[in-house]
Amino acid sequence: MHSKGYRRPEEFLGQNVLLIGAGVSSTDIARELGPITGSIYQSSRGGQWDLTPELLPENGHRIGEIKSFFQQDSRARSPKSMRDTDPMPITVELKNGDQISNIHRIIVCTGYNMSFPFLRQYHNDKADSNAVSDTVLVTDGTQMHNLHKDIFYIPDPSLAFVGVPYYTATFTLFEFQAIAVAAVFSGRAKLPGAASMRQEYGERLKQKGAGRQFHSLKGEGEEVAYASSLVDWVNQYNGYVEGELVVGHSDEWKQTKLIHLEKIRKLRDWKEKDKPVF
Repeated sequence: MHSKGYRRPEEFLGQNVLLIGAGVSSTDIARELGPITGSIYQSSRGGQWDLTPELLPENGHRIGEIKSFFQQDSRARSPKSMRDTDPMPITVELKNGDQISNIHRIIVCTGYNMSFPFLRQYHNDKADSNAVSDTVLVTDGTQMHNLHKDIFYIPDPSLAFVGVPYYTATFTLFEFQAIAVAAVFSGRAKLPGAASMRQEYGERLKQKGAGRQFHSLKGEGEEVAYASSLVDWVNQYNGYVEGELVVGHSDEWKQTKLIHLEKIRKLRDWKEKDKPVF
């Protein structure tokens, strides 16, 4: 199953679980499964977005990149003879030669591609994400194109999206985006002209580059600056509610965010100083 389909830990009670990927979703699932599962194996390719294995539960094990899966003796483990509680009749081979078996469930946590099957007219799945037209919204799924502030579709701003940026304090940031959308759709705030939105989008594209990193607010100060730009823009029209200005991140929130970032930096030191060899 994909991590998108994961809902409750109870269905994994007592089972050994393999998580493919070592990012946020994988680690969140591992920590939730930890108290009730057998062993948890988290496979990592050593990617730049992987979290440290120190965040895994006590029964969690960081393993290397997977080379292949192969089926065990089918005569001894035919589907008809297997029970729902039996492990899968496969062996997992890692690139370092190690093998793992006795796995009951596999959860793929390798990220997501953006797709809107109900908006097919805005897709061009074969286009290069580095060279798209001024109307394409989705190409290879790594980026949403032609959005003003990652929200408003520039050719037709009546189409808006909340939740595109990542590496953020998710719901806090999305609330600021929702306030901006509500302000525009209610007529309490106005978007810049199409030419201005296009220019701002182009400048950001040159700065961050096309692809998945375009929506990342991982850089120091990026998230606060982005949220402040939304707040300042809405407030110049007298706020979301007439006479009441939108309040941005508090000083306490900003301080907590700095502490959080410092913890992340320390946790990520393992990649440079003590990175495991697979």
